[in-house]
Amino acid sequence: MNIKNSIINLAKSFKLNDQNIGVIDYTDYDNNVKSAVSLKGELDFFYHHLTLKDKPTLDGVFFMHFIEPSELKRVLSGWNTDDNTWNEMYVIFAERNGDVLFCDTTHDACAVYGSIQKRNFIIADSLSSFLNALNSAVDIERDKYNGEVFDDDFNVESTFIDDVKNMLAKNLDEKEVEGFMRFFFS
Repeated sequence: MNIKNSIINLAKSFKLNDQNIGVIDYTDYDNNVKSAVSLKGELDFFYHHLTLKDKPTLDGVFFMHFIEPSELKRVLSGWNTDDNTWNEMYVIFAERNGDVLFCDTTHDACAVYGSIQKRNFIIADSLSSFLNALNSAVDIERDKYNGEVFDDDFNVESTFIDDVKNMLAKNLDEKEVEGFMRFFFS
């Protein structure tokens, strides 16, 4: 699947949950987004063909806030330090409780990494692969579990975790599955 299909599916899926906040809309036309950050490859297509406004935030287990183009530079503030863990080609596109998802824009595929307390790890070899996995995981939560994935003690149900892992294993390599699970379930 390519980046266009991935973001079309993200926009459709986003609209299916009334608990999501903000707006994510797809447009076939370049929306001429202005960004103070250099966008490349799949991430460039993402921002030039999605309208993100009003702090678009996914609800549920995969809660995350997508960064609007006007906020990209501000979000990077504090990440580009002298400790050699951050590269100028990294662009943060989503945030979850202070942890971030970022793309490495060195290559057009824009590999996706998670960063928890500034410890970086791979999640997907491309933005489109990540979005496909995320869309499928959200579909499982919504369609199979009707959004009810917590047990009586507010722990995520093991059957749900197994279903997500099994789906991921079909789409990502082992290290990427580990990274996806670490970012959303650790």
